Formats: sequence, C-alpha cells, structure tokens
Amino acid sequence: MNEHTHTSNSHIPDINSLLAVIQVLVGEVHPKWKNLHFIPDTHLERELGLDSMARMELRARIETTLGIRLDETTAINATTPSDLMQAIITLANGSQAEICNTQSPLPEKHQASDLLMGSFGDSEKSHAALEPSRHTPGEWLYALYVWPVFLFIGLLTWLAVVLAPFESWRQKLAHIGARLFFRCAFIPFRVAGLEHLDPTTSCILVANHASYLDGFIITAALNTPVHFIAKGELSRVWPARLLLQRFGVEFVDRFNTNRGTSDIRRIAEKSRTGQSIVFFPEGTFTAFAGLQPFRMGAFVTATRSNSPIIPIAIKGARKIQRGNNWFPHHGQIRVTICQPVLPEGEGWQVALKLRDAARREISQFCGETDLAGC
Repeated sequence: MNEHTHTSNSHIPDINSLLAVIQVLVGEVHPKWKNLHFIPDTHLERELGLDSMARMELRARIETTLGIRLDETTAINATTPSDLMQAIITLANGSQAEICNTQSPLPEKHQASDLLMGSFGDSEKSHAALEPSRHTPGEWLYALYVWPVFLFIGLLTWLAVVLAPFESWRQKLAHIGARLFFRCAFIPFRVAGLEHLDPTTSCILVANHASYLDGFIITAALNTPVHFIAKGELSRVWPARLLLQRFGVEFVDRFNTNRGTSDIRRIAEKSRTGQSIVFFPEGTFTAFAGLQPFRMGAFVTATRSNSPIIPIAIKGARKIQRGNNWFPHHGQIRVTICQPVLPEGEGWQVALKLRDAARREISQFCGETDLAGC
C-alpha cells in the first residue's frame, strides 16, 4: 500500500522550489554542474545524470524539504521535474491539474543536455577525431594473429568454466585463461597493489570502464573470488549468459529504474554474506578517452553492507580495443589496485564521499582526463 501525505492547496510547493531541491542534488552528484540551470521538462537521468539511487535520495529530499511524501514507485517512474510536480499536485488535491511551464526555454548553448552531456555526446569534433584511419601492414598482421588466438583461448576457457563443477575452479580457470590470452597476444600486463586485497574480507571493487576487454583484465589481475555486476543486455545472448552465470555474475537492468533499488538490496545482501563484488560505475564506455560520471549503485551498496571500496585503475585498454571498433591494436596494460576506502557511517553523503575518494584514486592512475570533475 502506498503511503501519502496529503496537503491543502495552500501548501503545495511551486515548481521553482522543486527545481531548487533538484539543483542541490545535481550539484552533489556532479559537482562540475552545481550551477546548472534547467527547465521542468529536463530529463532527470538522461540530462541531469540522476540514476535510480539518486532519485531515491531526491524522494527523501522532497519529503524533508517540501513536506511531501511520495511513494517509491512514483519517485522512480518520474522522468522530469514536471512529472514530480504533477504527482505532488495530484497528491495534494486528488486532481489531474496540468503543470504550466512558465519558464522560457534556455538558449540552445545553455541547454542542460549540452552542458551535461556535451563532453560525452556525439559531437562533430568527437566524430572527426575518431574517424577510422588506415591500418599499416604490421597492424593488420597483428590483428590477424590476435583474433584466432582470442577465439581459441576464449572457446577453451568458455568450455572449462561452463563444465567446472565448483565456483572456485571456475574463477581459477577464468583467471588462467585471461592471463594466457594476454601472454599469447604479447601484451605486457602489470598489476600493482595486490597487497591491498584481503581474500578473507569482502569488499566492493570499482574500476574504470574503457573497453570490452575490462572484464578480462580484472579477471586476469585478480586471483581471488569476485562477482561482477553486468548489464542485463548480456543475459539475452545465451553463450554469454551461460558463461557469466557460471562465473557468478549479477545482472542489472540499466534501463528499468523500478528494479534499481531491488538490485541494490540484492547485491548488498551478497556483499554482507562475504562476497566481493566488482562494479564498473561508469555504466558503459565510449570510443573517446575520459573518465565519465560514476553511477551511485556501488557506493550505496558499500554503505548498506558496510564494505570497503577498493578502487582499481585500468590503463591502456582503450588503446588496444577502442569502443565498438573491433580492430585490435598492440599495447600494454597496467592495473593499479588502490588502498581501501572505508565507509564512515551510512547514508547518501557517506556514499558521495566514497564515490569522490574512489574517483580521485582511479583518475590518478588510469591515464585519462576526469570528465566529471568530481
């Protein structure tokens, strides 16, 4: 049953009050954008970068600041400030009153989508910089060598992991297979900071995401049992699903905000039972370089399970396999496992501090620009 706090019409907050609450939260999640101006129809997630965890925090802020208690489903389903305002008015008087947008649209160069996503968007400059160049004969020879090696080792590892009866065996076989691939591909692979991992203590590991190789890189770097968080789309491809399920991967649906909080509860429970979880908090990767904003799931999970965050910086993956370009290049990989960051209590502000601390460590060692400026 949904819980509501009904208010009289005289106590309905105006849209500007709601926008002010949202602006404060946006400034906390993305400090670089704390002075951003936006309109009631701005998309909360796509343009303001408020993921499901941030929107649950927004629900709490609306209650404490505006005195309106929205149920969880309403808060998660709302995609714009207008949606939230409509829910507030409906709550207050039971009517379906329309929200009048009295604010003029911002000039195009100041739109939220440009200010927030411009660095990450498909700009002409980005496309020009990423136009495919002609490959040298040496690069073609290397690619023609690496692909059969990857397919052969990948198939052997897939069979070994799927058929192995115990999870500890699967983890070990996957580690050996990933290591063997990088060795056979003549890719120097260095790992620093293994002393920061305690195999007897569960933790939340967060790594930057630059390439499809990142999962293999983490598997090759860590010789301890871990469980990955993977996007739900992978579960629709049965060879990948079978392998990942046997490997203990947890699937999350990035596009189903209703499931965001339940996913976090499920993963936090796994962490509390002693399992170490690997997140790629950027959520995706792009062809162009740069550390993108972090989603909050890993850090909220850490506060709820009282688990340390261990930042992991991957350097060199994007040069070897860039974005959706499947042409492999020779390069070298360096993985830096940073010192654990312990949550100092619970709650949203603690999760933000964890995120910022992890981001500083990863930014220091990943060799790429911090696009979010946290």
